[in-house]
Amino acid sequence: MPRSWRIGDKELDYVRQLLESGFPGATGMSFTAKLEAAFAEKLECRYAISHANGTATLHSALAAVGVQPGDEVIVPPLTMASTSLAVLHQNAVPVFADIDPATLLIDPREIRRRITPRTRAVITVALYGLSPDMDPIMELATEHGLAVIEDDAQCFLGRYKGRMVGSIGHLASFSFQNSKHITCGEGGMVTTNDPQYADRVAKFASLGYGLVSAQPGKSRIDKRAIVRPDFKRHVSLGFNFRMSDLCAAVLLAQLERLEEFVAWRKRAAAAYDAVVRPCPWLKPQHVPDDCEHAWWAYSVCLPAPGDGPTWQEFFDKFLELGGDWFYGAWGLTYQEPIFQDGTLGRKYEPGLCPVAESLQPRLMQFKTHYGDQPTLDRQAEALARTIRFFG
Repeated sequence: MPRSWRIGDKELDYVRQLLESGFPGATGMSFTAKLEAAFAEKLECRYAISHANGTATLHSALAAVGVQPGDEVIVPPLTMASTSLAVLHQNAVPVFADIDPATLLIDPREIRRRITPRTRAVITVALYGLSPDMDPIMELATEHGLAVIEDDAQCFLGRYKGRMVGSIGHLASFSFQNSKHITCGEGGMVTTNDPQYADRVAKFASLGYGLVSAQPGKSRIDKRAIVRPDFKRHVSLGFNFRMSDLCAAVLLAQLERLEEFVAWRKRAAAAYDAVVRPCPWLKPQHVPDDCEHAWWAYSVCLPAPGDGPTWQEFFDKFLELGGDWFYGAWGLTYQEPIFQDGTLGRKYEPGLCPVAESLQPRLMQFKTHYGDQPTLDRQAEALARTIRFFG
C-alpha cells in the first residue's frame, strides 16, 4: 500500500490490529482508551476525552462549564466559525472581542470591555498555533467567575510562559481534521485538569450515560453493565459525539510521531520567515518571547490599500512564480450571512471589531504541512521572488 510522509506503517499496523480483533469494544482492545491516556500525558493534563470532531469538543466543554440558553460567551472574530457556532449549539450568545494587531489573537483588554452580568465563559483561540496572552485572561476569569475554554485546534505542543497550551484554561479543545498537525480525517479531544469537568464532558459526549466518566477505562459504555432490562442508562442530556476506535487507532500512531510533525511545521515557518523579515512592507504575526509557536500556518499581513500589492495581486504572482496555494483569512465570523440576515434574532453591525476588520482582508496564510526539504525550499523561493517582484 502506498505511504505518504503523514501516514506510515504504524498507522496501518494499528488499523490492521483493530480490524483483526473484530471491533471488540469496551470488553476488549480499545484504541480510544489508549489514545486518551497517551494524549493526556503528552499534553501535560490529567484528562483527555475523545470526540468525533473539533466542534463537538467545544460544545461539550460549554455544556460542562454550565453555559445555559441566553448566556453570553466571549469569542474572537478572527478564526474558523466553529468557535462561535458551538456557542449557538448550546443556545448561548457569542459576543465578539477584538484582536491584538500584532499577535492577531483575542485581546484581554477587549475581553474586559465585553463582560456583562450575562457573561458565563470565554473561548480563546491559539490562532495559527500561537497562544493568546493567557495570564490576564485567567485573572479576568477569576475576578468575574468565568470559565475559560481554550480552542487549540491549530496548536499542538505550543507553550505559553513554559506551560503547555491546552493545560492553562479550565478546559481545552483540539481538532484532528485533516489540515491539523495530526489527523484521522476528522476527530477532536477535550483536555482538562478538573475531574468534575472531565466527567461532565465524557457524559455529554456519550448520550448522558451514567456509567461513563473520564476515569481510565470508563470513557466507553461497558455493555456488560447494561444487560439487565431494568438498568437506567441516561442520567443527563448528552449527544453522540464519540470517536470511533478506527479513528483512534490512526490517531494513536500519529500522536507517537507528533514531535516530528510539529518540527516540520516549524521548519516551514522558519523558511518563510527568513525571506519575510527583511521585507519592510510585510508584517508577520508577532510571536512574544515567552511563547513557543506550533505553526499550523505562517501568517503575513499585506500593507494598507494603496501602499502595496493587493491580496489577489500577490496571490496570482506567487502562483505564477511556482508557489503553492495559500489562503486568505476566514471572513470575520459575525460578517458571515447567518450573523447578518437576522436568522439568529440579532444582527452584528460593522465596526464591532475594527482591528480585525482592518487586518482580515490583508492576511495571507501560508501552508506549513510540507514533509520534504525540496518542497519547502521551492515555496520559500517562490515567496522571495514574489516579494522582489513587488519591490
